[in-house]
Amino acid sequence: MPPRLETPNDTRARAISPYRAAPLRFGPPLATYRPSKLRRASSLFVGASTGLAALASLLSSLAGGSDPGLWVVAFLTVGMFGTVAAVSLRIFLRDTRARVTVHEEGLVVTTHTGRRTFLWEDVTGVWARFYEPVRSPEFIVRLGSRDGVVIRLPAEIENARDLATRVQNETAVRVLADTLAALDEGERLWFGPLRVDASGIHYGNRNAREYDVDAMQLSFRWLEVRLTSGKRILLPTEDVQNVGTLLAVAARFGVGRLAGGPA
Repeated sequence: MPPRLETPNDTRARAISPYRAAPLRFGPPLATYRPSKLRRASSLFVGASTGLAALASLLSSLAGGSDPGLWVVAFLTVGMFGTVAAVSLRIFLRDTRARVTVHEEGLVVTTHTGRRTFLWEDVTGVWARFYEPVRSPEFIVRLGSRDGVVIRLPAEIENARDLATRVQNETAVRVLADTLAALDEGERLWFGPLRVDASGIHYGNRNAREYDVDAMQLSFRWLEVRLTSGKRILLPTEDVQNVGTLLAVAARFGVGRLAGGPA
């Protein structure tokens, strides 16, 4: 397996691609995306207020004497408020650190677990939510690279559609070309529960029976799939890797669009 990409330490991060002989130094950031201010403010407010409520309940129980009933109620109240406070403040701290920085050469995803660098040429998988009739992604859920690493992007990013459009513009044409080349070489490719090979497009788990696909289309935020048996299946678009590429190659195998669907 090729080596993992080197984790950057600053905005001019050095990214080591397993497909490059020399490191690439990122230029200045073009844009930075973070979880929304409303999300951060909400989690901080909930965490602080419930934390104070837990403290107030504890102090009230201490002043209430030795009544066992009061202590049981206090224990449950403090536990409930304390749990909510801990979860909310944990979300706030994660969101404070989380961000996606876009550079000309690629992007840097920072989460509570660390930083990850993606060169545009190394992005092979995009899991995104689409909405018909707009054919650009609403937001991106996960990204995958050539070395097999998949990372989940921070939740509820401000200007998420702008980020998704940037990623699609930088990767869609190359990913489609790579997909067609792989199919020409006889490879089997998986798009979530859908498999594409020289014989066509099939639906099913890797270790279960597969069914041939007759037609597909985007339907609101779903990928609607009709099998040759006539059965229709709805798959969330964010669960299907490179759903745009899948739709682009469908016609190659005679897989059409469902009648009566959005244009």
